[in-house]
Amino acid sequence: MSDMRAAMTYGARRAIVVLFLLMMVLAAANLLFTVRQISGLRMQLNAECAFDSDLGTAPILVVPPATKAGLLGVKIVSDARQAWRGRGCPGTLAPPGTGFVKWARYYHLPAS
Repeated sequence: MSDMRAAMTYGARRAIVVLFLLMMVLAAANLLFTVRQISGLRMQLNAECAFDSDLGTAPILVVPPATKAGLLGVKIVSDARQAWRGRGCPGTLAPPGTGFVKWARYYHLPAS
């Protein structure tokens, strides 16, 4: 071991130490960057969950009794409920309204 140590110059030893320290600084910077990215994504996911929860419980109203609810409105509520479940959002989603269930069945959309 003393032969190997003697064979390394002072500059080589210094370079190894500097490279090791640079590697540690880059690892710490990578960790901080990753934590920041994950935090931002978590905030975005929570906002999307809240939006889907609000939209998924919107009532489907038909003012004139002789008409039917529009497909787009029912599909938006159905898709929001499906997205809320697919994202694995925390909490519980309020049960669907009776108007939504009726029109979701009529249009053959998921009513849960």
